[in-house]
Amino acid sequence: MPDNLILCSTATFVGRRNNHDHKCIADMRRALKYDGFEIFMSDRFHTEDRLGEYEAAALDVMDAKAGGANFYSMHMFKMIGEYISRNGDGDLGRALELFEYCCRHAVNYGVKLLVLHLWGGQPSDKHIGVNIAAYPKLKAISDKYNLPLTVENIVCNSQRPLGHMKKLWELYPNDIKFTFDVRQAEFHKSVKETCECAFLWENNLVEHLHIHEYKGGHMDWDSLWANTPLTQGDVDFEFLFAFLKSIDYGGSVAVETNTFPGGDGITDSLNKIYDFVKNGLS
Repeated sequence: MPDNLILCSTATFVGRRNNHDHKCIADMRRALKYDGFEIFMSDRFHTEDRLGEYEAAALDVMDAKAGGANFYSMHMFKMIGEYISRNGDGDLGRALELFEYCCRHAVNYGVKLLVLHLWGGQPSDKHIGVNIAAYPKLKAISDKYNLPLTVENIVCNSQRPLGHMKKLWELYPNDIKFTFDVRQAEFHKSVKETCECAFLWENNLVEHLHIHEYKGGHMDWDSLWANTPLTQGDVDFEFLFAFLKSIDYGGSVAVETNTFPGGDGITDSLNKIYDFVKNGLS
C-alpha cells in the first residue's frame, strides 16, 4: 500500500475562531502529526486593488515555511470559478488574474499541487461550456509555473460533477487531473458512483483527495455548509477506504473538516482525524 501524504487544510484551524490569524500555522506544524498542509487561499491574502503585494497572511505563511512547514497543496481562490460561472464583462479576465496570482504565491510556498474550483457560486454549472472552455487558459498559466493542476468535483446546481469531469477528460485527455472531494460527492449522493467510475481510476486521473463530511438529503443546500463532524454524517468511510486500498491509491489526502466532536482541543481532534485517515488507508 502506498504511503500517502496526509495533509491538514489550513482552513481547519484558521478562520473566524482565531480571527483569521495565519501566524498559528507555525505552532500547528509542531503540534500536528500531519505530513504537511494544504494552504487555503482566501481574501486575507490580498486586497482588491493590490494583487501584486503580499499581505500579512502571506508573510505569515512564508515565515511558517522558513520554519519547516510543508505546503504541499494549495486550494486556490474559490472566486476563480465563481467569476467564470458568472461570465459577465471582464469576469474571465479577473479569474485568470486571480489564478495567476495564486500560482505566484504557490511557487513561493513550495506548493506541488493546485486545487481549483472550475465552476462555483450561484451560477455554478448553468453554462458549463463556458467553464470547460476556460480550462485550457488556466492550464497554460499553471504550466508556465510548472504547477500540476487538479479540478475539484465541486457541487453543481444544474447537473452533476461526474458528467462535467468526463467531458473535461474527453476534451483534454492528456491535460486533466482531478481532486475527489467526498463531501461534494456525497451532496450528490455519488461517492460510490465516483469510486466505480472507470474512466477516473483506470486513467489515473485522481491525484488528490479531500476528506470531509456531509449529512443531509440529495442536493440539500441548507445542509451543505453545516460542517458535520467526521464519521457523524452520511459518508461511508468504510467503503471509501476499502476502495482506495483496493486500487492502491497513491495520491495525497487533505483533511478539510473544521468541526470536531467531543471536548478535545483542536490539535487533539485533528490528530485523531489523522489517525483515522492513516488507519483507513493502511
